Amino acid sequence: MNATTENDPHGGAENVDWAALAPEGGARIPELLGRLAGSDGALSDLHDIIHFPAPGHLAAPRAVDFLVDIACAESTPVTDRWRPLSLLLELVAGHAEDRFPEPLSLDQWRDEVVWATSNDAEKVREQYRSWAEEAPDEQHHRRMRNRLAVMEQPGGAELLRAELDTYEAVCARVPDLVALLRGGANRGGMDRAGEWVSYLLGFLTSDAERIAAEITGASQLLLAKDLRPAPQTPTNLRDMMNGMDTGEPLPAELFALGLLATPADIDTSVGLTHQMAGGNLYNSFAASVAMVLIHGENTPREALRRIGRGGGTSMGYEGLFNESWPHCGGRSPQVLGFLALGRAGDRARRLRLDMLPGLIKGEDESRALVTGAGLEMVLGPRSKGYTTEEHVNADYDEETLKVLWAIAELPAPAWEDEEFTRTLGAWALPDDAQEFCDLVGVEPEPEPQEAADPRPQAPAAPQPGGLLGRLFGGGR
Repeated sequence: MNATTENDPHGGAENVDWAALAPEGGARIPELLGRLAGSDGALSDLHDIIHFPAPGHLAAPRAVDFLVDIACAESTPVTDRWRPLSLLLELVAGHAEDRFPEPLSLDQWRDEVVWATSNDAEKVREQYRSWAEEAPDEQHHRRMRNRLAVMEQPGGAELLRAELDTYEAVCARVPDLVALLRGGANRGGMDRAGEWVSYLLGFLTSDAERIAAEITGASQLLLAKDLRPAPQTPTNLRDMMNGMDTGEPLPAELFALGLLATPADIDTSVGLTHQMAGGNLYNSFAASVAMVLIHGENTPREALRRIGRGGGTSMGYEGLFNESWPHCGGRSPQVLGFLALGRAGDRARRLRLDMLPGLIKGEDESRALVTGAGLEMVLGPRSKGYTTEEHVNADYDEETLKVLWAIAELPAPAWEDEEFTRTLGAWALPDDAQEFCDLVGVEPEPEPQEAADPRPQAPAAPQPGGLLGRLFGGGR
């Protein structure tokens, strides 16, 4: 049931005791909801109050209905629906890196929250530390480290409960959200609602069958191209400004189908194959990656070939992932894609090795994460228990050297990142740049010398922070 009315989609928000749920800033939530659809500032401020795992995230489950109602209300301009949808995406996928390469089990998640909230906090923290150290792979290690970081906050168990409650509150509104997949106004133009809602729906894997059916129906993915209705033509300036449906699936819909469809869904795999072979570069790439997510180690070789070809175009992996994958939780689409390709195991190994050097050098915030995934790929899991002597006496193969050399070529500031150096230590690799370079036989990169510019410098333009900085600061 909607939390509000169609005429006033944020009505009733003043009846919630937001200050009790979010002591720092909660009293502002009704006002921010009232301005959200048309204000970037309200979006950023509301995100800062209720995102996970901020203390105010306890208010997020109550905010979900208001956000969905704002996104779906007829009174919300089609060009503004992306704002509440982008915040819902952040609430559902704030730690998107935890979801790749393998999806979360909702039943396991529920059991874990019951355990965390019914036991002594220190006992829970100690168990998460143990699970992180013994994790069989980097994805499990990330999950346990992220859970531990939440439990080290005051009221950490309640925050873990609120994260699950938020997810389930969004799942309950799937019937309303899927309506935004349809209609030219939702599907055409920049920051279209159909794009943002597809990203959001893709993470709701507990309702995968229903959502996948809605996406394939709205995108006409299962219809041959010559059987699809002709695309609408703009009839006035307003239609041109709002954008029109091109008749093609959105790249974001193909992303979502990758997370939601199963190998048994042959029709969807055939539809994705047609998209792979089509003339739309973005859709071909997105469909190829979706095939990896669906079929894993049984991915058709042609899908892997087309991903590699896309990476070799002028757009590169970065541009193609930016166009078809979400930017959420502080991770770039390319980093999430790099992790996701791990679902194909060794079959996607060369693709990931091609991507890795650029990610290690260019993704400062995700450097430790990508480094860990790369070392796991060539050396095995961190929990294996490595020694310095093993590395000194090792005869590394070409792929291992490619990863180690990419690390060795990092500039000096990268070695000041404690998370990065701890990651190296997990494999018993040197955390000092010179020692590491000596080990792998690479000369350290010289520090670039910047020539003084006598000309006066104009002040730098302010960059958006918080949620908006992640959505638009990276050139998405």
